[in-house]
Amino acid sequence: GYVGRLTSEKNVRRIGEIQLKLKAAGASNYRFVLVGDGGERSWLKENIENAEMPGVLRGDLLAETFAGFDAFVFPSETDTFGLVVLEAMASGVPPIVARGGGPQYQVTAGSDGYVVDSTDGFVEAILELQRDSEKLARMRVAARLHACQNSWTPVFEQVHKAYRTYLFSS
Repeated sequence: GYVGRLTSEKNVRRIGEIQLKLKAAGASNYRFVLVGDGGERSWLKENIENAEMPGVLRGDLLAETFAGFDAFVFPSETDTFGLVVLEAMASGVPPIVARGGGPQYQVTAGSDGYVVDSTDGFVEAILELQRDSEKLARMRVAARLHACQNSWTPVFEQVHKAYRTYLFSS
């Protein structure tokens, strides 16, 4: 699955490349759910087989959709943080992110998700999760744990701790 703006800066056409390579590898038991809207929607609709495109979702419906993914494909190389990656992890979905930009720093590669360098890397990660249901189950748990430990509350607590340490040590 993918959630986000369907725009060129998100590099969403790579999902079409992933689909072609999955097909070439003989994979047939998959589907893409592409949640969002934007200028690339028409291209994606015309060029990706096995795709559902429900548009923009919010609230419980978005949460249910996230939870239904086996993996979260995030091809953007320009996002500075990619909050949607953390949202996927909170839903127990291991992300597969492109190397480049901030999302790669949210993922512990091989533990709670994958950081890949190419379209082939996305395909290899997807196929690995399809073949190894035990690994998928472990990664789901690890992704959820990671998200729970990286909410804004612990981030702010660390910032406050640093301020207290600095202010009282001067």
